[in-house]
Amino acid sequence: MGNDRISALPDYLLTKILLDLPTKDSIKTGVLSTRWRNLWLSVPGLDLKVSDYLPLHQEVLTSFIETFMEFNLGSHLQKFKIKNDHFKYNVSSDWIATAVDRRVRVLDVEAKNVLFVIDTMPMNIFQSKTLVSLRLANVELENQDIVVSLPCLKIMHLDNICYGEDGPLIVEKLISGCPVLEDLTVVRIYYEDLETMPVLRVKSQTLKVFHYMFKWGMPTTYFSVEIDAPELKYMRFRDSQSDKILVKNLSSLFKIDLDTEFNVKFGGSPLESEDLRKRDIIRGFLTGISSVRHMIISQPTSEVLYHYSKLEPIPRFHNLSHLQAAFSSSSLQLLPAFLESCPNLKNLILNYSVSEEPEQIDFTTVPRCLISTLEYVEIKKLKMKVETGIKLGNYFLENSAVLKKLNLSFTDSPMANEESESYKKLLISTKLSPTCQVIID
Repeated sequence: MGNDRISALPDYLLTKILLDLPTKDSIKTGVLSTRWRNLWLSVPGLDLKVSDYLPLHQEVLTSFIETFMEFNLGSHLQKFKIKNDHFKYNVSSDWIATAVDRRVRVLDVEAKNVLFVIDTMPMNIFQSKTLVSLRLANVELENQDIVVSLPCLKIMHLDNICYGEDGPLIVEKLISGCPVLEDLTVVRIYYEDLETMPVLRVKSQTLKVFHYMFKWGMPTTYFSVEIDAPELKYMRFRDSQSDKILVKNLSSLFKIDLDTEFNVKFGGSPLESEDLRKRDIIRGFLTGISSVRHMIISQPTSEVLYHYSKLEPIPRFHNLSHLQAAFSSSSLQLLPAFLESCPNLKNLILNYSVSEEPEQIDFTTVPRCLISTLEYVEIKKLKMKVETGIKLGNYFLENSAVLKKLNLSFTDSPMANEESESYKKLLISTKLSPTCQVIID
């Protein structure tokens, strides 16, 4: 009964367990018994958040980290994670260089924000033969002469990096120097008093997952992004600041989560019919992702696409089977036109919001997918006192020949059972598909 089976495990298993804990929790296990007292020093990794060690003086924290790094100096490190979330402390780039020399596999370095950047990253970080995962946040990369060779790196996360004038070149070198890169995250941000990266080029033959975000920018500054990734399966794209967006070779794309205004509405300017350049950019982007099977689009994106659809047809998405889109009542007229470009759609989820503009909904066209493929429709955020819910529901019920389920969710107070049944009867009175099930939440 009193046997401590965990303590009886060999050191290599215990340190493997402790490796999954933050270092502060690993240290706490030292109070369990003499068996555990200094075991944390043998853990092949460091996971620190500076604020967890306050109010230690800088010298004490420095001594603590250096003691750890010097212990078992000849051994390899599995991971080195440090988050400097307090502006009074400095994180030495020498520690990072030492971790790379110790053949670290996972490197995660984060400063409080870019105004308190850690020293410029050591040069050996770009030539590690063991790194599998690299995450840098709020740090500085500023050397156009870097030579990048990261043969094992599969995951790279670059968040709010200060690149200086050589930003585009540095990022291109980082990506091209990772021959097995599969997962890339880039977060761009603009500070008026710091150099920024006007052009982002992502070109990779191995990339499968790409998360991209441009947090905010300036209306007078030109930004662009170019993506060329023939093996890309998933892309999350958040950018309303870039004036130019170019994608190509995305025939393998399976899913996209799209939130962009193509810099159309930045500053309140609408998409003008004479703005042929912007229309070319939007058309080129939609054509470039046209092989996608699963798409999520935000309300700002649907607003832009609504104005675009009034100027020219939306490119076809022949492979698209699942669409999740956010619409306001002002842009809901886009829906039939967009569905017309998705002839094989099976599942549709609509996040609907009532806007202040007058509703002008007159669904007269019946897209091909309603007749032949659409099986599931869910409409969220409806309101009982707004006619749009009934119009939308009836539109799908009256025109969807193979529809199996229509799910309606309301944001206002719950309906009584009799109200729900009356509402449901009103909807199903004209349904085309005899097997369609109507569910009201």
